[in-house]
Amino acid sequence: MIFIRQIAKNSLDFLGYSNLFLALAVFCSTIQGGFIFNYASRSATHFSLVNFIAAFFLYNLQRIYQSSLPTTDSRLLWYRKNKKWIFTISILLVLVFAGNIWNIFMTFKEGVVVYGVCALLSILYFLPPFNLRKIPCLKQFFIALIWVMVCIVIPSMFQASDFIGLANFDKNVWLYIASQFCFIAALCIPFDIRDMEKDKEEGTKSLPVVLGLQKSKIVAIILLSIYLVLAFFIDIRSLVGIRGIIFLVSVAAVYFSNPNRHRYYYIFFVEGIIILQTILFAYLL
Repeated sequence: MIFIRQIAKNSLDFLGYSNLFLALAVFCSTIQGGFIFNYASRSATHFSLVNFIAAFFLYNLQRIYQSSLPTTDSRLLWYRKNKKWIFTISILLVLVFAGNIWNIFMTFKEGVVVYGVCALLSILYFLPPFNLRKIPCLKQFFIALIWVMVCIVIPSMFQASDFIGLANFDKNVWLYIASQFCFIAALCIPFDIRDMEKDKEEGTKSLPVVLGLQKSKIVAIILLSIYLVLAFFIDIRSLVGIRGIIFLVSVAAVYFSNPNRHRYYYIFFVEGIIILQTILFAYLL
């Protein structure tokens, strides 16, 4: 039994600490746009692969940098021990799917520039001297912006393989983008709550550090309320019911967040809500 528990723990550690579960959430967040807007289903399917690999690669690049600094953080200590394996897997993913990624970018080449800018901003997010994550109260909104750009905006700029650009975005697309921005920003706040003490030590003025625990939760719930309310103005009636479920689960995740909860709570429950949303879209829309 102890042996089985250890295998389960090692598997969960790898799935969560290696950012594989996060990359899956990015994959789901990309592909769900195709469920909602049929015209973007082809581009969303293709970009979901690119986003999965990019998220896995870039987040692990961030962890490699962070784990090279002095730390007592359990996740970074785990990463320090396993970074060679994780980095090898990241490189192999890029090499194995290099042909697919090249073909996708050639098919949807108009999105490459925007994608490149988002990738650059993702690197500047954690690398000095820019270290954009340290701008007061910006972290969750910066992550949400990059997230919706690569997962929604870029795939929605294409109809089949044809570039249609932003000019053809209708009310439903803009409302969906705005609501998902609020949704992702809200779900980032529990992670800042988890990292409150570490952020204080590092001088990072995250929302919980500046506003405190309770006020940060209120901000998250306000963002989630906007996410739900906007569903009433999108011309897809079943969207309201699905978002009602996600709203309740997300509010619970925010409410029960505190700095002492196990990392699994944030990795698998909070991030898992993004995957749950996609599953509900796939089966209930």
